[in-house]
Amino acid sequence: MTDNVLLLEEFFAPAEMAALWAYAMDREADFVASEVIGAEDQARHDTDFRRSRVLFDIAAIYPLVSDRVMSVLPHVLGRLGLEPFQIRELELQVTASNDSDWFKAHHDSGHGVVSSRQLTFVYYCHREPRPFTGGQLKMYGDVADADEPEAQRGVLTITPMQNSIVFFPSHYLHEVLPTECESRQFADSRLTYNGWFHR
Repeated sequence: MTDNVLLLEEFFAPAEMAALWAYAMDREADFVASEVIGAEDQARHDTDFRRSRVLFDIAAIYPLVSDRVMSVLPHVLGRLGLEPFQIRELELQVTASNDSDWFKAHHDSGHGVVSSRQLTFVYYCHREPRPFTGGQLKMYGDVADADEPEAQRGVLTITPMQNSIVFFPSHYLHEVLPTECESRQFADSRLTYNGWFHR
């Protein structure tokens, strides 16, 4: 399973990383409670399944992120053993996870509006020194349920690292473990830029 998860470090130049963090910080008031997509594409709040805040206003920063991830896409696909595909859309949002926030095991693709997601990425940037603990990305791989014996054998846990990015197939089961942030200040959140390449 780990052959199909790719971690790249020092992904953006320091000034770019600082700009990405500042962009989110300047828009704290625009972050909204996360939702999950259920049957018939209905988005709903479910704090038993997911807790975090999300920013959808990414227009001004979108070119920086999209240009960079597109530039490495051939390398990423090659390393993950995936065939190139026609990209219909590159979806992007910013997520802030603070104290006691999490996202239980889920797939990023499935039915309806997310059915065309092929490749997921998660980019990490945060204050230094890291003001939170936890928030690891736990990868189970190409399985339906985290309780399957196969899922437990192949589990991979990735600790959020400054200026790193993780790529993996969108159908892979994964979760975000609880974040602990003593200050509970927004600026101390586990901040990620989350993206999906749609076929």
